[in-house]
Amino acid sequence: MALLAAFIVVTTLVVMTTGKAPAVLALATALVVAGLAGIATPAELFAGLSNSGVITIAAMLVIAKGVLRTGAVSRVTHLLLSGVRTSGQVLRRLIPSVGFVSALINTTPIVAMLIPATKELEQRSRIPARGILLPVAHATTLAGSATLIGTSSNLLIAGLAQPAGVQVTMFSFVPIAVPVAVVGWLVLTVTAPLLLGGRIDEGARDFSWQAEIPISARALAVGRTASRLDVQSTAEYELVEIRRWGDPVDIDSPLEPGDVLVYRATEAGVRMLWSNPVFGLVPQRLFRVAIATNEGRSVRDLEEHEDILVIAAQTDRLLREAPARPGGLCLITAESADSLADNSLVAVWRELSGKAPQAAKTWIAVSILAATIAAASSGVLAVELVATAGAVLMVLTGVLTPRSAVRALNWNILAIIAGSVGLGTIVVRSGLGDYISDAVLTLAAGNVALIVLVFVVGTTVLTNVVTNAAAAAILTPIALQIAATTDLDPVLLLTLIGTCISFTFLNPYSHQTNLMVLRPGGYSTATFVRFGIPLTLAVAASAVGVGWALLTFVG
Repeated sequence: MALLAAFIVVTTLVVMTTGKAPAVLALATALVVAGLAGIATPAELFAGLSNSGVITIAAMLVIAKGVLRTGAVSRVTHLLLSGVRTSGQVLRRLIPSVGFVSALINTTPIVAMLIPATKELEQRSRIPARGILLPVAHATTLAGSATLIGTSSNLLIAGLAQPAGVQVTMFSFVPIAVPVAVVGWLVLTVTAPLLLGGRIDEGARDFSWQAEIPISARALAVGRTASRLDVQSTAEYELVEIRRWGDPVDIDSPLEPGDVLVYRATEAGVRMLWSNPVFGLVPQRLFRVAIATNEGRSVRDLEEHEDILVIAAQTDRLLREAPARPGGLCLITAESADSLADNSLVAVWRELSGKAPQAAKTWIAVSILAATIAAASSGVLAVELVATAGAVLMVLTGVLTPRSAVRALNWNILAIIAGSVGLGTIVVRSGLGDYISDAVLTLAAGNVALIVLVFVVGTTVLTNVVTNAAAAAILTPIALQIAATTDLDPVLLLTLIGTCISFTFLNPYSHQTNLMVLRPGGYSTATFVRFGIPLTLAVAASAVGVGWALLTFVG
């Protein structure tokens, strides 16, 4: 049975590593084969669907979207990037700050928010995004392993350990993860300027768009100047004038509610302006619209529905004067595509982005996140219950609509995590885990330092070739068995695994954030390997040292 289980597990990992089939399909096939072979019961194999870790991950995805929906992280990022002149200065500001946030919410949406921010910085200050995106992505991954809710693998480890009577709490990972993250951050700060140099593309840009951005009464821009807000000029847009009650005013005037900022921009520049939280734009989606017919009307006539607002058009005139020519392109905001379907001026449309950040809900969202962390840390209530309550509050308080909350759930990731739990069940039920743990103990000969070394090296290799969920599901039961055999502290051993699972620095396909920055940063697999080797060696060595010290003198 153990031999068959080994074949199933190895085959599944190979398929997931090579990408010959989707990870969800590979895991589902493995579970079906294991069930037919009698390795475990269907209830055991599919227990991941009700695993507390998976439930908590789903709830935290909703909470994270609520916080990011307010633009709070985006505003802090813009503040941190104000006035920077070198990539080293950017990294010294961003890494600790973004790292702290990454320990509290999922890293994926944070990196998604940083991509346009670094691109805008590249255009404004001529600092290549290539030298920033990859080190910051790695920094968030390292920091995410510092708390229970910072990464899905930690939640999965805790969910798998709970049936064995091992309680992993909110800050159990801190003793190992934080020292290792600090070492990693230092390495990133030193090596990134040396290894990730690059040149900015100076190609000509198409400034064919006229954008008119209104300032709402709730906007953070009120009382400040455009230059102070860093929204006056970049390589993608340039402020032409400010119109107040239809008349132009001095471009350096403090902004007031009702002002309209008129820009010449590229399409990318318009999207940057629309997504900037300082303007307080309406909470609607952004669409690119092609005009259908020529009826002697202006592009402002697209606003026949009250929830439609024209943000920009390809014209050199004010939008109220720009003719609505057939085939002309506009960027508009609307609550949904339903408003466009009945518009006689609209031929076709395409959704470009979700809703603009809503700063008015910032304190509600941040308070919910803080309350979730405090309640989960107290241990009075189960983490999955606390997280679910926080997700529900995001909807009840209006931070997210029910539809937005559902869309926050990444069903592919959740399915992979649930399937990975089943893969771990195969390892345990077949007896394969016993063979692996015996092999580790034999190899280490009872030496704590060697046990730590085996887990650090094994976890680092595994997490770079398969998903971190699969690595956690396979290694957690093995660590529990070794802890029971050697009297080592199981929580510290699981913490060591959770920390090392974040060492996904060598393979661009080993972590979602790696894939997210791959194309925007212009990286290759060789770039990941070259940049990841010194970082991996440094953090692995620090994990061995810290892990050995804690297990020897504390555990």
